[in-house]
Amino acid sequence: MKRRTKLMLLALLFVAVFFTSALITVRLTGSAPNRLLEVDYSGQVYHDLRYENDYGHCYDLYLPEDSLDGRAQYLILFIHGGSFNSGAKEDGEAWCRYYAKQGYVAATLAYSLQTVHEDATLHRMNDEIGGCVLAVKEKCSELGISLEGMATCGVSAGGTLAMNYAYTAAERSSVPVKFVFQLAGPTDFEPSDWTLLKKVNGLETDGEFLKMMTGQDFSETDIASGRHSEAVEAISPARLVRDGSVPTLCGYGLRDHVVPPDQKELLLAALNSHGVPYDYLEFPNSNHGLYADLDILRQFLDLALVYCDRYFQG
Repeated sequence: MKRRTKLMLLALLFVAVFFTSALITVRLTGSAPNRLLEVDYSGQVYHDLRYENDYGHCYDLYLPEDSLDGRAQYLILFIHGGSFNSGAKEDGEAWCRYYAKQGYVAATLAYSLQTVHEDATLHRMNDEIGGCVLAVKEKCSELGISLEGMATCGVSAGGTLAMNYAYTAAERSSVPVKFVFQLAGPTDFEPSDWTLLKKVNGLETDGEFLKMMTGQDFSETDIASGRHSEAVEAISPARLVRDGSVPTLCGYGLRDHVVPPDQKELLLAALNSHGVPYDYLEFPNSNHGLYADLDILRQFLDLALVYCDRYFQG
């Protein structure tokens, strides 16, 4: 009995340490390795601008340093990570400064978190992103800036949200989405694959997980029979890819212990199946934080600028 108790305590300690480190990693990923993003940026920044949502979330707007002089402009919208339950818009500051320095309008938003709002489903988050895009467009119009297109980007959970918005709202978005780029974003939410996320959120059943992510109730019988599949499809980037979906730039760490390894494979298979242009960068030595392959991260950032040239002007 004592041996069993000791083993249980050790197991609990391992789980606590593992999940704490996972959360810390996700938090760090939200701000990225700043040394690669640091730029001498002195453009105009508007903090805590409101956009239409139920909870008073705001966004920050970063403008290019150079005079816009009536030229068509393009938006980079950064979406922070944090397992859908943590993180803040300020995590995107370095990203926004970096892309504003390159001559693009950039913004980073706060959105509903599952640790704060019971109804913080991925559908709500997607709607909030759309509301933020509209607010950015209106603010830019007020400033005499015409936005002709945009890209969504993010890391971890933010990568998922960036893909979901890009794959579902590219044409109907108030600013058309031209491409998406993301790092380490989960791509499918079949509940049986997400033991980690369930534990992080204190969930005991697949039904609870689906309720949190989709807002819908499913019994064990429903899940066993596959009746939940349509709801999962509606929030899973790999299942949302269609013919004509926007070009995608993505990167994943081969030692990621947070996002299951088959997640990237599901996304790449969908992109290939539907003939969607994409680039995939592999981080061979990195876990979820992608810190062990800074040379690959540099390639990713450079390639994102190539995508800007290619798809914004095309």
